[in-house]
Amino acid sequence: MMRFGVIGTGGVGGYFGGLLARAGLPVCFIARGSHLSALKQHGLAVESVEPGAFNVRDAVFTDDPAEAGPCDVILYCVKTPANDEAIPFVRPMMGPDSMVISLQNGVDNGELLAREYGGDRVMEGAAYVFSAIAAPGRIHQTAGPRRIVFGRLGGGAIPAGERIVEAMRRGQVDARLSTDIRIELWNKFILICAVSGMTALTRRPLGEILGYDGTARMAREVMREVFQLALAMGIPLEPESDAANYRFMAQQDPSGKGSMCHDVEAGRRLEIDSLCGYVSRMGRIHGVATPLNDYLYDTLKLEDLQAVRRLGGTAS
Repeated sequence: MMRFGVIGTGGVGGYFGGLLARAGLPVCFIARGSHLSALKQHGLAVESVEPGAFNVRDAVFTDDPAEAGPCDVILYCVKTPANDEAIPFVRPMMGPDSMVISLQNGVDNGELLAREYGGDRVMEGAAYVFSAIAAPGRIHQTAGPRRIVFGRLGGGAIPAGERIVEAMRRGQVDARLSTDIRIELWNKFILICAVSGMTALTRRPLGEILGYDGTARMAREVMREVFQLALAMGIPLEPESDAANYRFMAQQDPSGKGSMCHDVEAGRRLEIDSLCGYVSRMGRIHGVATPLNDYLYDTLKLEDLQAVRRLGGTAS
């Protein structure tokens, strides 16, 4: 039976890892602090639109990857500001045939993992779900397609991919393989820069943002900038992918907020460098104007720096 590890038991890792454990697959969850204490004492409690509320107790909950030991598949779900610390942290969970699947926001995380573990051991993925930690030990999933799409960094087929998909689907995870994961990552990137950027900036849910013409136009323009950057970088997106993502955003739960908004509200570090900050940096390199992503980055980076000071860390 395929053994799964989850690095980062937050909204994504807790929800999808919880589904796998609920189906009887062996899962090792890596967490820390009060969240880990609650998991060890009460198990993982998931409140979800689908499949409903459930609790996972028959799993390993630890902050020590050596205790978790080698896993066949490692779902790497930490927030991107933790990459420098978390990427080497995975090593005790890597067996001779282990695969790491990055389910982080952003488009370059797989490259960072591949530098540590090799491109043949790493796949990149996009997770589509609105889910967050509601309280220590408790995950609340509210909306989204609840889908994972993943594939190898260089494209093409990978032998382990079909087996991983089969195992995930036994856990009611809508898992799919992509032969060109860049397209999936950048389509999500178009969406997440606008959703996370605009909800974090305004501290308002999607319905309110799209219900006011000013912020709706801002969200649409954020998407257009990311789409233009993708084309300039040679990503073979379909024409008007930005418009398609805007329509998709408008179909989501109007009460939904991006993960970065939840992080602002909780006083945590923000993934702004990997989202709008990446667009801003790459836009300058490739000659693409990104004024709204620049604005979101500069404004929300101030929030991130304030979080760094509160938490006593260092900013990149």
